[in-house]
Amino acid sequence: MMNLKLASAGIALALLTACTPPLPPEVLAGQAEATINCVSANTIVDGPADLADNFFLMSDSLTAVCPEHISTFSPGDESAEVMITDNTPTASEISLFNRRCPTSEVLIAPAYGIPATLSLQVVGLEGLALDARAIGGLLDGTITNWNDPIIQDLNPDFQLDSVPVIKLGSSQKSSAVLAMTTWAHEVGGSKLEPTDVISGEQNFDTLYDLAAEMFNIEGSFGIVPLGTAVINGLNVANMVVNDGDILVPEPVYTMRGIATAEIDRTNPNQMFASIGYGGKVNESLSDPLIDPSNYKSGWPAVGVGHVMACESGNDAGALPFARFVIRGEGQGALETSGFARIPLPIRLKAILALKTPLSQELLDQIPD
Repeated sequence: MMNLKLASAGIALALLTACTPPLPPEVLAGQAEATINCVSANTIVDGPADLADNFFLMSDSLTAVCPEHISTFSPGDESAEVMITDNTPTASEISLFNRRCPTSEVLIAPAYGIPATLSLQVVGLEGLALDARAIGGLLDGTITNWNDPIIQDLNPDFQLDSVPVIKLGSSQKSSAVLAMTTWAHEVGGSKLEPTDVISGEQNFDTLYDLAAEMFNIEGSFGIVPLGTAVINGLNVANMVVNDGDILVPEPVYTMRGIATAEIDRTNPNQMFASIGYGGKVNESLSDPLIDPSNYKSGWPAVGVGHVMACESGNDAGALPFARFVIRGEGQGALETSGFARIPLPIRLKAILALKTPLSQELLDQIPD
């Protein structure tokens, strides 16, 4: 009788376990982020110079949690075994970084979104709304005046005066520019092919230089990352996407914009997110805390930066730093400059790609 009771109890427990619903993504992410492996290390971090301010916030947050882990930002330093990129790494870029990891694999994961904006300097056009067709026309030169009928139809409440369009360009490559030109070409029919560099009637070395000078050029516009536009106080066009949904550049939309990207985990330890464009959200990748009935679309042009790290090497802190970038503290440090947080479902996959040491119980809960 005792054996029968034990068997019955075992069956009941198995049924209970099988019927236990999976934990929500936000709970899983919270539990996964609670696992942090502090090390004693002096970590050199490579990345774009534009991320300097964000890095210092991340570094301070990391030191607060792991006092013996010191990190230094050194753009272009080939001795660094961890790198934050401002794009989706190409095969050649990965191969080049792999030279820093002669005895281990390179682990890669999406780290943050880079929303693209069309910023403009035209007096009286604050809050102008543009769709892919209008932006495409501005980019390929078929729209030459700000009172063009295509723009007027999108903005019936504006009285558009005759102001010649002046396109500003930069020699700086940008995944944000690639995302915007892709949207304009694929959805808006722009004659300009997708590109990460735009040439204009006036050109600058960097996108920051472009943004800083825009105030002095009436009628001008440029494609710049949201953070660059905000820092320089530029007028940013609202985006018209899908069925006339008008979006303002707020975090809820820019984060959902990342959920329009394609995710590639052919190698489970190298996860890539493409640029996101078009605004049609894959809800399985979007943050579950955002109600899609209230926020139907995503920002229509978002580049995605990644983090790459040697799994092992001379710097024991390289991989722990990479993992910290996608933790809540790291995401918050990036968000301060207009970058977008990675949505929770993608962050969970990124946690796996970076081989974060988790309990088997938690690993079994994370959809892979």
